[in-house]
Amino acid sequence: MKIALLVFLFLFLFFACKPPKENQNKIPEIISSAFVVLNEGLFQNNNSSLTWFHWHSRQSSNDMFEQKNGYGLGDTGNDLGIYGEKIYVLMNNSHLLHILNRKNGKLLHQIPLIENGIGASPRTLAFHSGFIYVSAFNGFLYKIDTTNFNISDKIELGTNPDQTLLVYDELWISNSGGLSAQGDSTLSIVDLATFSEVQRVIVGRNPGSLTADGDFVYAVARGNYMNIPSRLVKISIANKTIQRNEVIPCSSVYFSNNKLFKIGYYFESSSSTLHEINPNDFTELTDNLIEQLGIQTLYNFSELDVFGQKIYVFLDARQFMHLGSATVTDANFNKLFDFKTGLNPTKIIFNAP
Repeated sequence: MKIALLVFLFLFLFFACKPPKENQNKIPEIISSAFVVLNEGLFQNNNSSLTWFHWHSRQSSNDMFEQKNGYGLGDTGNDLGIYGEKIYVLMNNSHLLHILNRKNGKLLHQIPLIENGIGASPRTLAFHSGFIYVSAFNGFLYKIDTTNFNISDKIELGTNPDQTLLVYDELWISNSGGLSAQGDSTLSIVDLATFSEVQRVIVGRNPGSLTADGDFVYAVARGNYMNIPSRLVKISIANKTIQRNEVIPCSSVYFSNNKLFKIGYYFESSSSTLHEINPNDFTELTDNLIEQLGIQTLYNFSELDVFGQKIYVFLDARQFMHLGSATVTDANFNKLFDFKTGLNPTKIIFNAP
């Protein structure tokens, strides 16, 4: 579960129930030409799920994993990715990595992430040169061999490693410190050739979202949501020095189509904004780009390629209390269609043929 919403979501644990069954079309044997959405569910409610939505037929189902494998996905899905012919689903509170057949969605393998009998609380996935890299709140970065699905190595980073960003042959990881009273304010930079941490960069309290434009990494330091404000930090990839560090109200950043975007989230109204910003001085270049899309609580913003067409998908958690939705637009933010998802949709992929 995203650290920014940890306390907020706990308020619903006593009131939450398993989401109602909606959009339960029978899923065909082959699941390609379709979106797959990871629905986070609620922490400790064991109600994560996968939504399947077919591009051509517009048929959908919110229980893809259950239909294909006969039981539930687990507790608190945090990340989802395609690598080669497999789909990877990372479960934070089940401390587990599911590996699915990309063609039919059936389970091939599971990797428990446990240290000395204690769950690692894995957070995000990265893929590079035949290996899977998993950050985990227990302080480790795991390296998993895709030929045998064994954990081949691990290294200890900062406090509660969170988001990951592949930058050429390096992996940048935000050490959020979100579960620590002392917190953390650093990014770890790992050389994947040697699988060693080569540097840490101080960016500000509670670092989270990371993105890059080829020359610079942009990091959001979220503060403490009270007296320490959020900051946006620009870091040179070449020499690892900070080029700009400003107090900016934002929850995450995203680089796409040669443009830098910032997402704002407002707890008071459970509303969200998306603006293109100038990468040099961080000034806003546009009005709220999602104002006309009817999105309540933007939980994820992704660029995908679908049959050669660049699209954007906005995952709406709808105040974290209702089944979510996905809004699909073209590259100019013109709405194409939307579809329903499960509870708290957090990641999306397109499973091409």
